[in-house]
Amino acid sequence: MSEAPGDRSIAVLLSVLLHAAVVAVLGWGWWHFRKPPEPPRQLAIEATVVTANTATPAPAPTPQPVAPATEPPAAATPPQPAPVPAPPVPEQAQPDKAAQAAAARRENAARERKEQADRERERVREQRVAEQREREAAERAAAEEAAKAAAKAAADKVAADKAAKLKAQAAQDKARREAELRAQLASEERINAARSSSEMASYIAMITGRINRAWIRPPSARAGLSCELHVTQVPGGEVTAVQIASCNGDQATRESIEAAVYRASPLPSPSNPDLFDRNLVIRFHPDE
Repeated sequence: MSEAPGDRSIAVLLSVLLHAAVVAVLGWGWWHFRKPPEPPRQLAIEATVVTANTATPAPAPTPQPVAPATEPPAAATPPQPAPVPAPPVPEQAQPDKAAQAAAARRENAARERKEQADRERERVREQRVAEQREREAAERAAAEEAAKAAAKAAADKVAADKAAKLKAQAAQDKARREAELRAQLASEERINAARSSSEMASYIAMITGRINRAWIRPPSARAGLSCELHVTQVPGGEVTAVQIASCNGDQATRESIEAAVYRASPLPSPSNPDLFDRNLVIRFHPDE
């Protein structure tokens, strides 16, 4: 906490007065003890001797005036030493308002310079703190921008890779579908060619012959029986379904033919795998 200029001036003045009083007391004591002691005072007394022959009494002596104690007779007072002058009071001990004012001004000026220097240092410190904060903010912003750019680049790369993979996958799927389509077309062409050949007729004849051998003719079956059979089979020749589309026989005949197809299962396999067909159409003419 800084002192007020008035308090500072009063303290300086009291200090100067105290030093001046101490110096004055020391000077007075030195002068007092150096003065030699005064000689004892002697009083002059006049007396008259009275004898027995004296006729008349002597008149009483006239009293002589006694010199004051401070002024003894010249004969009895020794020479006094010259008074020693008191030592001069140092100039610095004497209060000087002008010097005090100048000291106060110098002190105020020094305090103002110190306060100005403190303010300047505080301003510089605040400026450095602000600059440091600006640098840190700029660095954070730059780091954030770099992170965003890196994230965007990574996302773009991921998207590009994904698009490239999708494109490659689409190309592969397209090529696979085209290959499958070509294979299917080739297989259909081959199968159609095989089924249009005499081998297909021989394969159907083998199946028809097995069904005829498995058929048990009912009493109600008439001559000239003709039926169209739709037979469903799985690889290996096992029959899974039989449907009689058209037939000139009665119900008992129809049932006997259906039972004959199931008894003929599994149907014979073709020598050429291309001849195998899951859905067969067989014309049943047992009398031919």
